[in-house]
Amino acid sequence: MGFTKSELVQFFDELTGLISEENQSEANLLIRGFVLDFEKSYKYEDAVLQKNVPYVPPFYIPVMSQTFQEEIRLKLTEKLTELGEYSPENVEQAMHSKIYDLRELIDITEYAKWADEEIYRDFAKKLAASRW
Repeated sequence: MGFTKSELVQFFDELTGLISEENQSEANLLIRGFVLDFEKSYKYEDAVLQKNVPYVPPFYIPVMSQTFQEEIRLKLTEKLTELGEYSPENVEQAMHSKIYDLRELIDITEYAKWADEEIYRDFAKKLAASRW
C-alpha cells in the first residue's frame, strides 16, 4: 500500500503531535526534510523549477520575502567566509536552493517555520475552496 504526499504529511503531523513540545520543532524539520528528499527522488523539484509553473513551494529561497532573502544571503556570506569557501557563485547557488538544504550552514528555524505556515495557509485555502 502506497501513500500520497498529503497522507504522508498528515501521518507525520499526527506523529509530531505525540512528541513533547520541546522536541516538536526539531521533529518538524526532520519530517519536512524527509518529505523534500522524497519529492526530490521523484524529480518533483525539476518540474517545479521549469518555466510557467504556477506554484513554487515556499521553502524555495527565491519565493521567500526580500527581507528573508537578504538575511539568508548575509548569514551565508558570513558562514562561507568563516569556512574559507566564500565566492559569489557559492552564495548564488545556495540562494537558489531550498531552505532545508542550508540547515548544515545556518540556523533555518525561523525560515522553515515561515515556510510551513505558508504551506498550511495555502492548504487551508484550498480545503475551504473545495468545500463550496
